[in-house]
Amino acid sequence: YLSARESSSSSEKLEDDNIAKKAFWDSQAALAASIKDMTDEEANKLKKINSEKFAARRLALVSDTAFFSTIIFCALWSFSSSPFTALSYLLGTTLGTAYSYGLGKYVETIGGSVDDEGAIEGAGVGQARFAFLILLFVVVGKFRANGLQEIPSIFGFFTYQLASLNQGLKEIDD
Repeated sequence: YLSARESSSSSEKLEDDNIAKKAFWDSQAALAASIKDMTDEEANKLKKINSEKFAARRLALVSDTAFFSTIIFCALWSFSSSPFTALSYLLGTTLGTAYSYGLGKYVETIGGSVDDEGAIEGAGVGQARFAFLILLFVVVGKFRANGLQEIPSIFGFFTYQLASLNQGLKEIDD
C-alpha cells in the first residue's frame, strides 16, 4: 500500500513540476512577444527612464563615497598623531572618488552602440578610470620623502568600496 501511495505522490509532484515549468515558459514567451511588439518610441522611452535611474544611482555612489571620505578624514585628522596620515588619506580618497565617477561612466556605456550617440557619451572618462590609481602611486612615490604615506593613501582610494557596499545594502523600490 505504501509503495503505491509513494508512486502516486511522486507522479503528482512530477505533474505539478511540469505544470509549473509550462507556466514559466508561457510567461517568458509572453514577455518576449511584448518586447518584440514594442515600438521604437516606447523602447527609447524605456531606455531613457532606465538611464535616468542609473544616473541617480551613480550620483548616489559618488556622493556616498564623498560622505564616507569626509567622515573618515575628519576622524583621522582628529585622532592621528601625524597630519600626513590624514592628508595621505585625503589624496587617496579624492582620486578614489574620481575613480568611482569614471567607473559609473564606464558602466553607463555598456550596451551602447556607435549608432546611439547618447549611449556612449562620456565613455572617455570611463576608459581612463585606471589613470586615477596610477596617478595616486606616482604622486605618493614622488612625495614620500615629504611625508605622504602609502597605506593611508591606498585605504583612501578604496573608500569607494564602502560606498558601493552601502549602495548594495540599500533597498530600492523601482
